[in-house]
Amino acid sequence: MSHEQLKEKLDALQCHFTWYLGITGHIEPTHILQKLAVEIRHTAHRNQTALLGLQAYLYQLKHQSREALQSLRDAEEHERQDEQQASAAGSLIIYGNYAWIHYLQGSYGEAESYVERIRQLCPTPWDTRLVSHIQAQKGWSLLAIRARNGERARECFEVALMLEPGNIYFCAGLGMALYSSWSYFWYPDIARKAITQLERTILEQPNNYRAKIYLAKLLKEADIERSIALIEESLENSSDPEVIRASAFFWLQRSPDRAIGILQRALEQDPGYHLLYQALARCYRKQWLSAEKEEENNILEAAIQNLEQILQRHPDLDLVFVKLQLAEFYGARDPAQEEEIYRELQEVEDTLSPEGRQTLNLFWGKFFLYKKKSLHEAKEKFMEGYRIPALTNKRRECGQRLTKMAATMHHKQEADAILNFIRETNSHLPMEFAEADLD
Repeated sequence: MSHEQLKEKLDALQCHFTWYLGITGHIEPTHILQKLAVEIRHTAHRNQTALLGLQAYLYQLKHQSREALQSLRDAEEHERQDEQQASAAGSLIIYGNYAWIHYLQGSYGEAESYVERIRQLCPTPWDTRLVSHIQAQKGWSLLAIRARNGERARECFEVALMLEPGNIYFCAGLGMALYSSWSYFWYPDIARKAITQLERTILEQPNNYRAKIYLAKLLKEADIERSIALIEESLENSSDPEVIRASAFFWLQRSPDRAIGILQRALEQDPGYHLLYQALARCYRKQWLSAEKEEENNILEAAIQNLEQILQRHPDLDLVFVKLQLAEFYGARDPAQEEEIYRELQEVEDTLSPEGRQTLNLFWGKFFLYKKKSLHEAKEKFMEGYRIPALTNKRRECGQRLTKMAATMHHKQEADAILNFIRETNSHLPMEFAEADLD
């Protein structure tokens, strides 16, 4: 077939390359790959095909075709152990990913052969169970990327459950999707639905500790005793670093010392997981801010020493956020040392993730605002952070600080310039970046 005909058939496949997963140039694939590696090791669900396929897709985005193909071989090995209908759906997704990777490599004959294998494997019309398992795999893939995908994942699992109502893994997926959606939008009605679904999941899957952690976070205002019990049970029984990290954040407001101890335990098991170090840096900051006056300097010096050691031991990890937290600690005793880190990071800004660049500008802007008392330079940094089109809390805070600066300007022309900048920046971005996000 011609290249145009092949591309048309590829676009019609069900696989990670056609699911519009929300990974654009504004999201760093390396960060998702590191989170994904942890999830693949610790998943409590029948979603290995989805996660390994997503891994292949992310590797291909980084032009690492060899690693992408290995992920698909791993997915094939897993499928040999799965039940028939799920396996058929998994094979269809795997072959679709193979076809796309070969096509992107220029191996059009190989791509065409996988398209033919899909046609032979799944003659139309498709079995409804095949559709349900494909929808579920798509839902798991969306959830593995970011919280904002929760609503789309929810739709996938609802379709899967409509076709196969008794599947406990689909029910678990719906609970995870509802939690993910709530963690992004914070709507009470979503929280209620998530609680109901997660309660069902932990009854059906008592070893699903991610579900228990999510339920604990949802219940912490209404039933703190049950919430703590779920956290403690998960800490005692789970080796999943994401469960342990979430438990540490649960304890952070109540006892920074306890949160630090939890993370240090996790790091003994997973010393290569960068998000644990980021969480630890946040805990050190909370511990420092919560300290009695006479203890502040001792805690500050200990935090600086520990973060310096982390950066020395792990030069290969993405620890930009740890370095920025260290800069803030340096600034408490020597502002010039703080700014030196910002300047060093600015020199390698092209290598930072979008959120990393936003955070750099946010920290630097606050440095100018509070330590240099330079409104103009602070405004420039907040604007620079806001221009970076990744929808994060860091970008939101840059926008909020600009809005607050505009409200306190003595000259209307200066205030209007800031507000016009926000409107103009948002006008070139999708609706999800609207100014309402600054409320």
